[in-house]
Amino acid sequence: MYMGSKTVLVIEDDRSIARLIEIVLSGKGFHTHVCLDASSALEISNRVRPDLVILDIHMPRRSGFNVLKRLRQDDATHDTPIVVFSVLTRRKSIEQLTRMGASDFVCKSEGVDALVERVMAILS
Repeated sequence: MYMGSKTVLVIEDDRSIARLIEIVLSGKGFHTHVCLDASSALEISNRVRPDLVILDIHMPRRSGFNVLKRLRQDDATHDTPIVVFSVLTRRKSIEQLTRMGASDFVCKSEGVDALVERVMAILS
């Protein structure tokens, strides 16, 4: 399935993981924007108005929990699907993210292919 008209914002502080996600999504036809920190992500999300956001939780200076909260408060991204891609495995943390408005959760140990499958299912 080719997703050429869809834009995905990737918020991930690990450059190698962010680049891998970008390469795989681009190969599927997605337009991707990568942000390595929360501050630029919030600014870019307003400008590009993504169809979906991939969000890491453990980032320097501002946690993904804070970013999720801000994205849900912003008119531009209030209803945008947000897939958390994180090493978190604690049930309470995942439940909290869901209550805060995360659309889905993929553990990094599941891999980028599982993440991309989830993204494609949400946006198809």
